Amino acid sequence: MSFDLTGAKGAMTGQRYIESLQDGREVWLDGERIDDVTTHPAFSGIVHEMARIYDLQHTDELRDVMTFPSPVTDNRISYSYSLPTNYDELMARKRNSELWMQESFGQLGRTPDFCSSVVCGWYDVRDELDKLAPRLAGNAADFHRYCAENDIALTHAIGDPQVDRRSTTMGENVAPDNPWVGVGGYALENPDDDQATALKVTKEVTGGIVLKGAKQLATLAPLANECLVYLSATFAGRSQNEYVQWFSIPMNTPGLVTLCREPLSQNPGSYGHPFSQRFDEQDAMMYFNDVFVPWDHVMMLYDSDAATRLLGRVNVLAGYSSNIRLYERIRTFVAVATMLAEANEINEIRDVRDKLGELVSYVEMIRLAIRGMDADAHLTSGGVMVPGDGFALGIFAAQISKRVLDILQQIGGMELLAQPSENDLANRELRPYLDKIIGNGDYAATEKRVRLFRLAHDLCMSAFATRQEVYEYWHRGDVTRNRSNLYGRYDRGQVVERINKLFTKPM
Repeated sequence: MSFDLTGAKGAMTGQRYIESLQDGREVWLDGERIDDVTTHPAFSGIVHEMARIYDLQHTDELRDVMTFPSPVTDNRISYSYSLPTNYDELMARKRNSELWMQESFGQLGRTPDFCSSVVCGWYDVRDELDKLAPRLAGNAADFHRYCAENDIALTHAIGDPQVDRRSTTMGENVAPDNPWVGVGGYALENPDDDQATALKVTKEVTGGIVLKGAKQLATLAPLANECLVYLSATFAGRSQNEYVQWFSIPMNTPGLVTLCREPLSQNPGSYGHPFSQRFDEQDAMMYFNDVFVPWDHVMMLYDSDAATRLLGRVNVLAGYSSNIRLYERIRTFVAVATMLAEANEINEIRDVRDKLGELVSYVEMIRLAIRGMDADAHLTSGGVMVPGDGFALGIFAAQISKRVLDILQQIGGMELLAQPSENDLANRELRPYLDKIIGNGDYAATEKRVRLFRLAHDLCMSAFATRQEVYEYWHRGDVTRNRSNLYGRYDRGQVVERINKLFTKPM
């Protein structure tokens, strides 16, 4: 393994994070190559918000909540990379996740606490990965240590371009299956085939592999240090081995192109877009143009069965982090909905309280589900303490994702549609009218009300709000498939047996 920890600096600082993104990466937005993502208005809001949270790791108040002494170096490292071995250590990791999610109001699906958990998942299955490909033995453990000691900000890309959704092997070419499984000097039959869209290994070279194709959807890609590439449940079942890879890649690797979607807010400095300005974590397509990945960054190759079988274990801690985020996200909706109801003095109306109570019921169900996951914590065969199964909670999140927006829109009403802007408030001609019709003559009340309703609009009606809802729905994969899988693995045998006894014997 080539990872040298000599220069490792431990938990990330805000300044280090910003400087780490100024590395010559190839990022495109709206037909333009971005020279510096940290200063571009489409990215600067989230960059500085991430930097702010990173700096919290070094404050007297939160240092011990967010970091702990490294067992390898003298550094303090983030709990996001901790490998708990008992319940107390798992709860310490949880408190760090809660803080990240509280500071971002549950809006960041790709907070660094999420993908760091995937690296911990790779570590957890390290023994099985080592057996699959002895030449890659030790990579998962060494890569985890490297990420932890440097507090690497990660994204992941686990899906294929959706050219044809009828097939689980979308984008594969039609060459015969290659039955070879393992690692070591061979090249595929058609390394120059440009017809395939899914990412594939085109050849192996002395120092690693070369890949061509595309991956989606890499949320946070332009703002991450590295990207974890593996396969989601939808795409893991491949018919051709060259399309199965687990690896990590620095975002400034030559040949790696990041194509971003349109930003969700173009209003820097405005009170009217407090969420979209701070928490637009960006979603991107990633194109691999004959990209070289060194062996030490590769965790697994060419084994579709293993990619499917190990995926659940790899994602356990990441799912835990995601559910903690979900809790904070719905809590945010409860708070904003309550503030709107109180601002309009409708919070005592029965129908409104019913809707507020519905939101609270979602929060409580999520809270209790997470407590249940805590109660079912157990030690894996890899020696990591992980929470109980939270698969059903992910399905619940998709089922309520649109409903929470509906409730906030209904409570906010028509006022969400036509609030004045900051420039309107600053206009001396307009301001007397605005104070009269909005603040009832109270200057401060006008600003508070306008900004509250603009915030609510940003949360439930803006482009940002729509993106967040779609993301929440699909974040954990296809809901229909997940429900079917949940049913398939649910143990109903004992109750079925008792019911059979009930009607097969005389009363």
